[in-house]
Amino acid sequence: MTTPTFDTQASVSKLRSAGIDEPAANSIVEVVSAATSPLVTRDMLATEIAGLRADVYRALWIQGVGIVAVVGGIVGIAQAVG
Repeated sequence: MTTPTFDTQASVSKLRSAGIDEPAANSIVEVVSAATSPLVTRDMLATEIAGLRADVYRALWIQGVGIVAVVGGIVGIAQAVG
């Protein structure tokens, strides 16, 4: 899904054709652009979540391998001593 873009030139033209002078039309378009630019889309959020999920799984695998290695080492030492 693509993110719709805000066409500033078309917006200024629409405001001008509605009778708003050019400096005011440009100011309105600037304010709208600034207000909508930090918005997050679903696609952006899904991509970020997928990346975080991969990082969490990777960290869990590393921790799991570490735990198995430590337990194996403890069992080996216990069998060697006992």
